[in-house]
Amino acid sequence: MFDISPDHAIGLYFGLAALPLALLALRLRPSRRTVPGTVLGASVLMAMAGAIHLGLVWTHLGEIITTALFVINGLAYIALSQLFTWRWWRVASASLITMTLLGYLGYIVLGFDTPDQVALATKLIELTALGLVLVPVRGEQRRRRWRWGTLGVAVPFLTVVSLSVIWIDALARPDAQHAHAGALLQATNDVATPEQVAAAQQLYDATAVAIAPYRDWHAAWAAGYRPGGPQNMPSTHWMNQHNVDAGYVMDPRHPQGLVYANTKHGPVLLGAMFQMQHIGQFGPDPGGPLTAWHQHENICFTPFGFEFSFMTPTATCPIGAIDISASPMLHVWIVDNPGGRFAVDIDDKVVRRIDQS
Repeated sequence: MFDISPDHAIGLYFGLAALPLALLALRLRPSRRTVPGTVLGASVLMAMAGAIHLGLVWTHLGEIITTALFVINGLAYIALSQLFTWRWWRVASASLITMTLLGYLGYIVLGFDTPDQVALATKLIELTALGLVLVPVRGEQRRRRWRWGTLGVAVPFLTVVSLSVIWIDALARPDAQHAHAGALLQATNDVATPEQVAAAQQLYDATAVAIAPYRDWHAAWAAGYRPGGPQNMPSTHWMNQHNVDAGYVMDPRHPQGLVYANTKHGPVLLGAMFQMQHIGQFGPDPGGPLTAWHQHENICFTPFGFEFSFMTPTATCPIGAIDISASPMLHVWIVDNPGGRFAVDIDDKVVRRIDQS
């Protein structure tokens, strides 16, 4: 998985803490010997999912509806995790998990929430629990065929739908900085202070002046910049290995990279990129939330054709691709970018407009 968002990490901590408690609760119940291991496994996973939802309450206290849903859902999961000898336990558990999964997808599609790492982990736990709930056991011959059919259709279907919706939503509706899933943003204050606004403006002005000569890509080539990726993409990062090795830190005169749009008129300068030397090492943020660095952790590199693509939400790459991470970077866009002057990415519409001009 990608790094955990700090404000949601508490949910995952609650889930991990619930694991030994759920196992202990089973140990103290003699009735555990009367049910199969799949049921006990589902019970433990449901207790963990419930604990995660309750843990997230503390980070959503200002959202009344979301808080209420977390409380109700968390308590329902934990209650059902202990009712595994109840006659209607399977039906109730399968219904609760399915409604929770579909409800979450509806929540993010409607824009009430955005996918994050803790949510992805929780959904995988719930899908696994659903599979265990549906596994037929001895003594249920009349229902075995129905159970296996449901297990073979419902779980794969919900898995594909959940991951597809989460991934499409993350890429189609990035945040204000045009961040997407897997681009870990530096933690900063929420609202820029007047001093930070002035510092961000100063950084932008200094960078725009310093890279102005590189509007002519021949000048960038002469200075040591070389295309660092395929030039059949809308834009390409040109990297200067000397600046990378020298370890300049947010120096407008020595950016580690330049970004060019690949147009029919040739390379057109879009902005500069500062990059730190080590993964996890974020640079200075004079502009606070305006100049937050980001670290890409979901890049799939395909040696054949040198193409890049985004990793799936479950942190997997296509067959033949290699998973790579890039050290923290900060872009400074000198063109009108809807995401902002320091956004994670350049808007594709900007590149298309430049290409058509």
